[in-house]
Amino acid sequence: MARFIAAALVWVILAPLFYSAMSASAKLAGAHLSVWQIGAGRFGLGLVVVPVIVKVLGLNLWGQQRFLLTVRGLCGAVAFLLLLAAFQRIPLSLAMVLFYLYPAFTALLSPWVTGEPTPKIAWPFVCGAFIGTSLILWPHEASRDLNWGHLFAVIASLLCALTLLLVRRLGKHNNIYTLFFYLCLAGTVACLGPLLIQDSPILPMHAAAWTGLAAVAVFSIGAQLSINQALVRIPAPMVSVMMTAEVPLVAGFGVLYLGEPFDWRLIVGAMLIFCSGVGLNLLPAKSISNCSGKNGNASRE
Repeated sequence: MARFIAAALVWVILAPLFYSAMSASAKLAGAHLSVWQIGAGRFGLGLVVVPVIVKVLGLNLWGQQRFLLTVRGLCGAVAFLLLLAAFQRIPLSLAMVLFYLYPAFTALLSPWVTGEPTPKIAWPFVCGAFIGTSLILWPHEASRDLNWGHLFAVIASLLCALTLLLVRRLGKHNNIYTLFFYLCLAGTVACLGPLLIQDSPILPMHAAAWTGLAAVAVFSIGAQLSINQALVRIPAPMVSVMMTAEVPLVAGFGVLYLGEPFDWRLIVGAMLIFCSGVGLNLLPAKSISNCSGKNGNASRE
């Protein structure tokens, strides 16, 4: 029993670390690579690795409800690509804070996507998340730097919420590797066209670029496998709360290592968004927040 608990703790600690490392690597790789190159590298590796895992485990790769699987894959892939684009335009810390609006968007979209009403107790947390966003983006001296990156991060958050709700529906009849496979398949296809017509070379030209691409791809696989292992051993709401550690980890990396600016608006707004996300994930299991906890982090773009 002690060994089981120890293994569970290891996986639940590794999951946010891998996701944070993937985000930080994507930010750094953006200095050498286009969004399409990073996306193709990340999704391409998954497209190769997942079928091998599925074959070893004897699972069904193609799954059921393939149209919805494809839609879910596209939503997750576009969310990731938009987040990459946001990383290249605004500070990493700010992009990650805005992206973590997705628990609030999940609660808002739930009645239309899954038919599960949003409980009344969730609304204060939803409002808190959007108040935090308004505080960050409200017109002030620093807001002169507002650009498409802010919008990309918010849209990525919205698409991530839609992805999680689709996982809620599809997870009843499909294994987690099938869901990840469709994400990688849709992402690879989405990246190929723009990659072939971009002005810059298709393949990275520098060692640093290859290193960054490899880091994003490897950390992505590590994040996916570790969160799946954690969910097998630990209740989903607890895993979901632990995953929110990604916010301070990535934000801290941006501020301390990259020297990104921050002020009281970002700090207070980030705390509102962060605490609201934790609150939504701590709601009773029947609430919509558990949808983002039980299946969401296992397949978050």
